[in-house]
Amino acid sequence: MKLAPKTVTHTAPIVVSGVGVITGKPVQVEITSAEPGHGIVFYMDGVSPIPARLQSVAQTDRGVTLLSQDGKPLSIVEHFLCAASLAGLSDLKVSVTGAPELPILDGSAQDWLKIFAQHFEVSLPQPEIALPHAVFYRHSEDIAIYAIPDTHFKISYSVSFDHPDLQSRWVRWDSRKDNAALISTACTFGYVSELPALHARGLALGASLENSLGLFEQGGYSRALRHNDEPIYHKMLDLIGDLSLTGLNPLSLKAHVFALNAGHSSHVPFARKLLKALHRM
Repeated sequence: MKLAPKTVTHTAPIVVSGVGVITGKPVQVEITSAEPGHGIVFYMDGVSPIPARLQSVAQTDRGVTLLSQDGKPLSIVEHFLCAASLAGLSDLKVSVTGAPELPILDGSAQDWLKIFAQHFEVSLPQPEIALPHAVFYRHSEDIAIYAIPDTHFKISYSVSFDHPDLQSRWVRWDSRKDNAALISTACTFGYVSELPALHARGLALGASLENSLGLFEQGGYSRALRHNDEPIYHKMLDLIGDLSLTGLNPLSLKAHVFALNAGHSSHVPFARKLLKALHRM
């Protein structure tokens, strides 16, 4: 089962520079279109190619880290992959120099999506892949993801965070009815109180008010929300990027995905179960 690849004509590299949210160090990306069937593949100097596939996933703590066959990591790929999914792009060569992570840009997928729109013909994919049966994954007592057959792609995401606005909250996004910008503009987030501990671990060194939304346990945010329920929509952004590691565009699925208190560490094993179910067709 394969989708018809989107035809692209852009051959000159698209150069994007920024900083890594993990390391705080400069990173540059060059993007070129690839032949149909190539998939999205990352390249780094002196490192074997890293396909954006589930078999490349090495770590899912606060982001997705892929690993090359020779053991070199590449982190924070999910925002880029979500943007590629929303743009309907499936075959790209992505060369990364500098920090071993993709640049965080504004912390969402919107800058990547704008870049794609400037150079490629982009559009939301049409629902083409039927889900043969329901797929369930339970990560723990209060973390689960499941999908049921539907006419087109939908997400219902539930969170219960230690924040007054984000307790027992359900948000639904429908690919036929709702604006894709609700997802693409939603910024990565975290608790402000966690920053010292993250810095001590060598993480979030590039986080700033420009690329991250800070949450305060007692209520409130480090800036005004871009739209209601922005943190939950960012969870959907991550989910789409993580599901694209199946090699299929999630928005092409005729499925309704329900996620309860989920994250990268549950998105990825769910994606494996989903792909297994689809390959049985």
